[in-house]
Amino acid sequence: MTVLTWPIAATFIEPPRAGKAATITQYASNTCVGRRLRVRRTSRGISEGELCDKLGIDRHDLNAYEQGAKRVRANLLLRIADLLNVRPDHFFQGYTAEELSVCLESPL
Repeated sequence: MTVLTWPIAATFIEPPRAGKAATITQYASNTCVGRRLRVRRTSRGISEGELCDKLGIDRHDLNAYEQGAKRVRANLLLRIADLLNVRPDHFFQGYTAEELSVCLESPL
């Protein structure tokens, strides 16, 4: 079995301050899930548009999930797992201990 892994940079969302625009980055844990989502979707030959139609979500939201800029809610992750024919824990498997520790240390 081949396991794909990527290094994960710890990034965080900074809340907006008075008079300043919000800085949009992503949490490491969201990036973990998003990368696995994209890999599984593309390996199954499912286009962004097709998955969005089946899930009833906007393509911009899917892009945000896959890039880690937006957190995938548990009920949506269950629906995605079903459509991609994997167990929900698939999105959390195959990472090194170091990569998982970065995900676990990132704020919620």
